[in-house]
Amino acid sequence: MSREDDRARNEFTGEAEELLDTLSRDLVDFEAQGKNVRPELVNKIFREVHSLKGLAAMLGFAEISELSHNLEEMLDRLRMGKVAINRNLVDLLYDSVDSLNRLLLSINDPSLEGLVDLQGLTSRIHQVVSGGPDVKSDDALSSLTLDEHTLKSLTEYEEHRLMENVRSGKILLSVEVTFDFSDFDERLRALTAALIESGEVISTLPAIDATGGSGISFRLLYGTTLDEVAVSALAPEAKVVSLRAAKPSPVAAASPHVEVETPPGEPITASPDDEVSLRSVSQTVRVDISRLDHVMNIVGELIIEKTHLEAIARSLAGQRLISHELGKISRNLNRKLSDMQRSVIEIRLVPVGQIYSKLSRTVRKAARELGKEIELVLRGEDTELDKMMVEDLSDPLMHIIRNALDHGIEPPNQRIAAGKPAVGRITLNAYPQGNSVVLDVKDDGRGIDPARIREVALERGLITGDEPVDDTRAHELLFTPGFSTASVVSEISGRGVGLDVVKRNIQELKGSIEVISVPGEGTTFRIILPITLAIIQALIVGASSEQFAIPLTSVDESLRILAREIRRVERREVFTLRDTTIPLLRLSDAFGLPGREAEGPDTKWFVVVTRSGEKTVGLLVDRLVRQQEIVIKSIGQRLKSVPGIAGATEIGDGEIVLVVDAGSLIDEFGGRAREARALVK
Repeated sequence: MSREDDRARNEFTGEAEELLDTLSRDLVDFEAQGKNVRPELVNKIFREVHSLKGLAAMLGFAEISELSHNLEEMLDRLRMGKVAINRNLVDLLYDSVDSLNRLLLSINDPSLEGLVDLQGLTSRIHQVVSGGPDVKSDDALSSLTLDEHTLKSLTEYEEHRLMENVRSGKILLSVEVTFDFSDFDERLRALTAALIESGEVISTLPAIDATGGSGISFRLLYGTTLDEVAVSALAPEAKVVSLRAAKPSPVAAASPHVEVETPPGEPITASPDDEVSLRSVSQTVRVDISRLDHVMNIVGELIIEKTHLEAIARSLAGQRLISHELGKISRNLNRKLSDMQRSVIEIRLVPVGQIYSKLSRTVRKAARELGKEIELVLRGEDTELDKMMVEDLSDPLMHIIRNALDHGIEPPNQRIAAGKPAVGRITLNAYPQGNSVVLDVKDDGRGIDPARIREVALERGLITGDEPVDDTRAHELLFTPGFSTASVVSEISGRGVGLDVVKRNIQELKGSIEVISVPGEGTTFRIILPITLAIIQALIVGASSEQFAIPLTSVDESLRILAREIRRVERREVFTLRDTTIPLLRLSDAFGLPGREAEGPDTKWFVVVTRSGEKTVGLLVDRLVRQQEIVIKSIGQRLKSVPGIAGATEIGDGEIVLVVDAGSLIDEFGGRAREARALVK
């Protein structure tokens, strides 16, 4: 494949992915609106499928083009009232979007192509199309005061919409307006937007300027429940004339909005295309993430050079003039680099809402398989994360939501017996918190029962018979490899691949996950992630003769203590911080470094209070060096499996230090590093 072909394919997949994401969100709105489905939404979905079909056909992706073409025909008949909306149709639309996504992924991974039953989908679409209701032709338009020329100017779709408005008893009005050529497009869009809040703009027709001026006139056919006076208030610059629609016959009347469970034969409504300018509204440019990675690497190298410059400035502190000039250069460079870094990071950020539509489809499909009714509430769609982190977050979120569907949400009869609504609720909420982003996945299900967790853990040999299991221990066991409460292996769960994989994936993103649960009320999985992994703030600390970098996203606070403040509880070192007992973990013990030769009651230590989920541990270090921006680099396979190591970074003067992964360090040792080291000795 040539370079031009590769570029065309990448551009297609990027644009098609955006179309499918938008289409997925629109389908969620379509289903949620029930009997209040707005006709313009159906028309919007039709246009999105039409655009996808055109792109795929142009670049030779035959299967995507064929499926989109069949969908387009069905949606066209849908908006023309020739196909009824019912549950089967909604399922078919969701299944078709899932299949289009798989076909899109198969462009780069052909193994996924076999997962799409294109023939079966096509057959289902044809059944829906062939089973649609016959649209009766009547003389509904004869009751309007519309001239022959206007009627002939209407498209088939516009004529259908006009008849639907007449049948449904809407007031039909002609809104006539004249604008100056200089700004007619903006003013026409503003007028249209104001009108569609309370009705449907059926058609926008150019008209002759009756004033004989140099402007341009338009005649908007408008269906609404408002009277002429109210519409005149919405459009004070326009002349509003009633088309005097007669009252519709009770036999012919049809609702302009359609319930999802509409009986077969009842037509759906839709709206005309929106008036749009040929000029692009978006000012964005699609950029391959690898190019941004390259720019970010350059920024990272510049930051390393900046630290070198700062080190030289410190070494020349005795030579005042040279030191002053170097310091000035360093400060200016630092400001410019900070601006550049912030800009590049912002370019990489995308709203987490990009994965919400995929999760919506998964929830709907899984709920259908489990026979449960689920309401998915999505909040914080505009919260931003690094593009690569959003991609890597999709699978963990999907697994947590599937887990909530299978284990958390009770069947409808159990929910009703417990005094809950039959429909379960899962809420996904994303929000910023300092330099981090928090994602809460909350369900209103049965919650976590520690007794049940203990029972399963005993069966699987994960704990001993005399080990107590409180809430905290139960939540820890959920993330144990191989742990599952599912009694039957299904597509949803019970395969032995559980929350331990979720936790590992979150930790690879330098994040943490915790569980908050109230039996009988529900469970929340809380994920805390840094906004980006490209360049982060870190605390440089010293332990023994070595230095380490601890990402600030893992640090709650740091403080100095004396050795006399360290106590032992069950052979573990702890100290008290604001009436709370916190376990201590000596960094030198965790990494097998020499300890201090002599330690008296007045020996000074520094504690870096870190958190991983619900666990808080104080890392005991010899010294705090400074706070610094770092660029995390990957390390070899040998060190990659060492608990507590996230990577490496250069901190100036060519010195390479290890970056501490507080989450895995706490999971591995907790407050037992000193005890474990003593056993080794």
